[in-house]
Amino acid sequence: MTIRAARFVATTIAIVLLWYVAMAAVFCVTEQAPGALVLIPDRFLTAGQLPEGIFILRWNSYFAVLASDRAGYVGSLYAAGFPLIFPARSSGCLSYRGWN
Repeated sequence: MTIRAARFVATTIAIVLLWYVAMAAVFCVTEQAPGALVLIPDRFLTAGQLPEGIFILRWNSYFAVLASDRAGYVGSLYAAGFPLIFPARSSGCLSYRGWN
């Protein structure tokens, strides 16, 4: 692999990572989604250790979709130990529809 190709790959990876981190940061502030999607939930918490007022829409070993009707629940998920929380939408690449 040439240096030019390696730079291209590194730049592409950096842009994608930056996009996902920015999306998680904006979601933490706005909480504008029907739910919160967390990756590999069993690694950080069990379903019984969720903060009060947060309920489970879907949970498997790869993803969990959580929701709450109170403001600030995304911040409480971060405080509980989840490192990165994304908005879970009913359509799109972070959709939770059709999970089994």
